[in-house]
This record gives sequence, structure tokens and C-alpha cells, in this order.
Amino acid sequence: MKEENEHSKTTKMIEYGLVIIVLFVVLIITIPSVNTIIYNISKESAITSTYNTVKSVKAIYTSMNLKNEVSLPFKAVFDKENYTFYENNKKVNYKYSLNIKFEGKLPSSGTIIINIDGTTTVKDLTFGNISCNQISNSTLICDKK
Repeated sequence: MKEENEHSKTTKMIEYGLVIIVLFVVLIITIPSVNTIIYNISKESAITSTYNTVKSVKAIYTSMNLKNEVSLPFKAVFDKENYTFYENNKKVNYKYSLNIKFEGKLPSSGTIIINIDGTTTVKDLTFGNISCNQISNSTLICDKK
């Protein structure tokens, strides 16, 4: 009787050990996949936020141009949830309150330039650990910093 008890305890310990080993194997296989999924979601979010930020900067430029002649190149510089507008490398002091409003979040750093020919340039627009760049309306490239 005592032998059977010890045998069943040993069997249970082996079974528990095997379950733990199987769980570790499953974790080792799934963690890289989960990290890839999280990275892809962050990247798509950064791309969407970049396009929305460019649209908002263009709208602000248009609004400024309608109320007060503003020339190109027009630049928006982002720095820790704040932004500053420049025309011809001079800070724009605009008497009306203009806020960038859209779905998504503002970049923590980077620059958007509306060039003289009307194209846009995105330089190091950063959302979390993803940085986006685009030169003269070419393909937007977003990747880890």
C-alpha cells in the first residue's frame, strides 16, 4: 500500500513536470509571434497617425493662408506634445489659436514640411518607439528608432 502511494506521488510529480515543460515550450514559441503582432500594430498606428498629422498641418496652413498670407515652405516642428509653426525658417506668431485636432495621437518629435512645390516631407516623426520618414510625397517608411 505504501509503495503504491509513493508510486502515484512520483507519477503525479512527473506529470506536473511534463505540464510545466510543455507550457514553457508553448511560451517560447508564442512570445516572438506576440511581439511581432504588437510591433505591426504599433507600426500601422504610427502610419495612420502620420497621415492624419500631415492632413492637419495642411489644414492649418490653408487656414493661415486664408486669413493671413503665409508663404512656403511651411514647417511644423513637434516636441513632446507641443508644436511650433515656421515659414521660411521664421517662427509664425499667429494671433488665432490653431490646434491640431484629429483621431490618434500627436508625435513626440519630428518635422513636417510643406515644400514650395506643394509636396510634403516628413522627417523623424516619432510615435512611441516608431519613427516615420517620407520625402516629397514618396512612400512613407516607418520603423523602430
